[in-house]
Amino acid sequence: MLLEPKALENIIVGLVVNNRFKWYVSPKDIWFLDMKKQEEAYIKKFKEIGLKNIFNSIINDERKDIEILDEYSFKEFVSRINKYSVSADELRELLILNLHTESKEDTFYNFLPSLYINLDMRKLYSMYPEPASYEDFVPENWMGIYQDFLSKIDREEKYWYDENGTDLLNFESNGGKR
Repeated sequence: MLLEPKALENIIVGLVVNNRFKWYVSPKDIWFLDMKKQEEAYIKKFKEIGLKNIFNSIINDERKDIEILDEYSFKEFVSRINKYSVSADELRELLILNLHTESKEDTFYNFLPSLYINLDMRKLYSMYPEPASYEDFVPENWMGIYQDFLSKIDREEKYWYDENGTDLLNFESNGGKR
């Protein structure tokens, strides 16, 4: 695992492409799907409050030349983010370690998945706790939703369950049933 989950910095993202699910732990900034919309929103906000445009778009290597991340541009993007790919087992092991070394509250926020992106269905679900509003910056013909998405994830990918089926952080009140 290249990066460890850290609330508000390195987020956990579930991604579905061609009906295949994969977890990523990566810098949060690479997941604003439509960076052009994001920039326009910032510029508008600065004008509303009477400030000069101080929007400084930081382009990560992963997003260089990919202004809009969608089902068409993803092929190029995926090769750049493979280094952030992580298995449910790796996340589970790190989660258990963190429960022994960090507070349960910190572990909860660090390990709560932030985004679930389904490229096949052109949907982004967000549970990101800060006002970043990933769901507002999706490409045309996409749906962005701020909503609990944990029930959309197959049980074997739910790293927050231990081998006995216990929800280690009480993420799901229904026991993870779909």
